[in-house]
This record gives sequence, C-alpha cells and structure tokens, in this order.
Amino acid sequence: MRLWVDTDVGTDPDDAIALLCAVAHPDVELIGISTVDDPHGERAAIARRLLDGIPVAAGPDVAADALLAIGPLTNVARMARAGAVPPRVAIMGGALAPVWHRGTLHTVEHNFGTDPSAAATVLARVAEVLLCPLDVTVRTCLDDGERGRLVEADARLGPILAGWEARVCLHDPLALLALLEEPAVRTERRHLAVDPDGVVRVGEGAEHEVVVDVDAHAATARIVALLEQGARYTGSPAEDERP
Repeated sequence: MRLWVDTDVGTDPDDAIALLCAVAHPDVELIGISTVDDPHGERAAIARRLLDGIPVAAGPDVAADALLAIGPLTNVARMARAGAVPPRVAIMGGALAPVWHRGTLHTVEHNFGTDPSAAATVLARVAEVLLCPLDVTVRTCLDDGERGRLVEADARLGPILAGWEARVCLHDPLALLALLEEPAVRTERRHLAVDPDGVVRVGEGAEHEVVVDVDAHAATARIVALLEQGARYTGSPAEDERP
C-alpha cells in the first residue's frame, strides 16, 4: 500500500508512534507526510527529524493508494472539496459516544473539535471513510510497564515520551492497524454526520466503516513488534518530537 499520512505530530506522542509503525510495516510504502495545524512549520520539522528521508509536504498527495489522517481534517477537507482524495481514507477522530479520557468526559474528540467544519465536509463528501473514534481508542491507554516497552522497542521514542507526562494512548497507531485490516480491530458500518461543534451524530448522514471494538492487548503487542522491526532497520535514535 502506497500510504500518505496527514498528521499534527508534535503534541501527543501517538502521532510519532503511528509514523514509526507505518514506515516499519511490511505492507506499507510510506510515500510522504503532511502536517496540519502547523502555521510555523514546527510539526513538519519534527516529522523530518523523526523519519529522515521521507518527503514532508504542505498537503497530501492524491497519488497515494491510501491516506491516514491523524490530526484535524483541514487538509483532507480541502482535498474533498476539490474532489481529489485517495481511494482509501482512514481517520482517527470523532467520538460516537461520551467517553472519559484523562479525567475528563469528552463528547467532542480533539481532531474533530479543532476543525468541525472540515470533519463534517469529509464525512459528507468522501465516499468511503474508515473512522477510528476516541471511544474505542481509549481502550489502548498504556500502563507504565507498557509505556516502557515502547522505548525498549525503539529508542527514538525515549526523549519523546520523557517529555510527556500524561498517560500514553495508542489512538493514531490503532487507526493505522484498522486501515491495514489487522485482526486486532473490528469494524461495522454506521451512518455518520458532524455537528458544527464537532459532535458526531450516529444514524444520520453518509454511511462509513467505523472501528467499534479492539483487542487492546493484541493491538499493543502488534505496535511494539512494528516498532522493534523499524528500530532494527534504522538503528539510530531520533531527537525529541516536541516542538
């Protein structure tokens, strides 16, 4: 699969984990990265340091077979309005039900809440979306031991996780596994629309594929294995992800 990743890498470390897993996956050719919510280019600089040699551009390339969107959907909505999106689009975003996450009850997930209009546009205009929502991805939050396994798997994550005090959750890597039809996730079809505030309305709008369940243990093990594989291939740690 020729994959393009659109990301807001540089805040939550799960973006960096997803990028490292994508470049390591045997079924993926990561052809490029674009950044969103990045007015000064800090996120693009992080992506270049993290994955030296992978092109980083202003927006996704429609020549990709698939697009993994793991940030606000501003860039993807622009593509959708132009009628130019890759055949497969996977998104980490939205919440199909209220969910407790890091001590707060969320009815709006961050990516959809940052640019609700873009989220609404993508779900309305893109014919086939695979959505990996927050109320499922929170099941992949790691304990301290599991967090340590990530650093053991790939030393490039050491400085990234050292600067992150909150609990680490594998939101974005799970969306990658879903896109690649890994057995740790289960999907169903749902009609989805997005309110102006970013709330997802289930049962309305266009029909899309949605991740509804995850074997969190299997997903974590698979992500660790991919990180180990990528680290063996590169053999060099990266600098801190945080801007």
